[in-house]
Amino acid sequence: MARRGAVRNFETVLGAIGVLALIITAIIITGWNPLPNVTDWWKKVADNAGKLSEPQTTWDERVGGQPSAAVIAGSTTIVVMRGTVEARGLTSGTVLWTKEADWAAVAGDGDAMVAIIGRRGQGVKALDPSSGTEKWKDDDGVGAWTYRNTVLTLSCGGLTDCTLTARAPKDGAQIWKVTIPGIGRTLNGANSDLLGTQLASDTYDDAVRAIPGAIPAMLGFPIEQRVQVVDASTGKRLRQEEASNTSRVVVVGGRVLISTAQPKDGSCRYTLEARDPSTGKQVWKKEGFDLHTSSGAGCEQRKDPAGADTVLIATRGDNREVFLSPQDGREMWVGAVGDEIVAADSQYGLVKIDGGRKLLVVNLTKGGKAWEQEIPAKADVAVTRWAILVRDDAGGKVWAYTPDAGRLLLEAKTTSDILGVGKDGLMIGRGRTIGYLPFA
Repeated sequence: MARRGAVRNFETVLGAIGVLALIITAIIITGWNPLPNVTDWWKKVADNAGKLSEPQTTWDERVGGQPSAAVIAGSTTIVVMRGTVEARGLTSGTVLWTKEADWAAVAGDGDAMVAIIGRRGQGVKALDPSSGTEKWKDDDGVGAWTYRNTVLTLSCGGLTDCTLTARAPKDGAQIWKVTIPGIGRTLNGANSDLLGTQLASDTYDDAVRAIPGAIPAMLGFPIEQRVQVVDASTGKRLRQEEASNTSRVVVVGGRVLISTAQPKDGSCRYTLEARDPSTGKQVWKKEGFDLHTSSGAGCEQRKDPAGADTVLIATRGDNREVFLSPQDGREMWVGAVGDEIVAADSQYGLVKIDGGRKLLVVNLTKGGKAWEQEIPAKADVAVTRWAILVRDDAGGKVWAYTPDAGRLLLEAKTTSDILGVGKDGLMIGRGRTIGYLPFA
């Protein structure tokens, strides 16, 4: 067997030598030189490998760390990395400023946008996105929640009670202040999870969550296994709720929502109850609506419901998915059997229909269908303030549509991550290389 292998290897070498001899002979006789073609081919492969997308980004630059998000703030993009935050010009990619930070986020809207950064022992600072100059600070701040019209800073002078302050993003002017009892230092950093709703899909989680949204009417702070309910407009601490072994308490749509799941006949039996946050009185109650918060044989509820502050995603007892109003319990839209709700914000809901081959966009404000679009069956989708995103990883393509009418904003070939969404384009990245991809 060893001798046969040696013979085959010798024959292979002779064959390769023969082919090489023929190529050399052809070059000598015809003058043909394959090297320029090989060089051109390799250059084309290398160029395409370096591109973040096709069409190309207006610029691409390598940053110092792995970016988790690149938030578009006016004419800049705020790039958040572990231990560092930097600002780059949106049209050129030029570095405008760099700061060390344990965490960072963006708050405000339009000209009032600010970058919020925090470092242990140095408080919370609000920086101008273009220059990096300090606009205001909270010396005792350990965490912050960032919204379009409000920044909430959490200050903890001692080991027990903490102070929550609502501020105007632009200048830090105090709107209200309230003491939150219990140990609140666990809520440090940027936008720690409160007891409300979560995204239905985590495909674009960092990019979507980084966009400042409207502050909810009521906020639910998890403190020592209890829920502290705070009125976001006045700062008044309204009440305290406590979950049981079979229930989960969240604050959604100006209501305290209690979801109960109890095992029965091998499945979970669900009850939803909404209470007034001021009085604790029941506002509405429904049976058989699954918010997909529970798992396991014991129906333990470990997750918050999916949706937005003004809409919940649920499944009825007849296996039809619905958009449910947390305020009054009404069904805002009911799908057919097999329809799958995949995303929602306070204005639009996204539903996969026709076996996942079409995307139906529901107008949650006016009611009914806004528009629909054929999509790849396994595409991931997301809804943002400026664009509805459709991503087909298998085909390596991304589409962006206007939320209201479905007008095509962008169609691009890319396998890059989406790091940020703005009114005029996307921030995308692969590894440590980022770039700006404008809408057409």
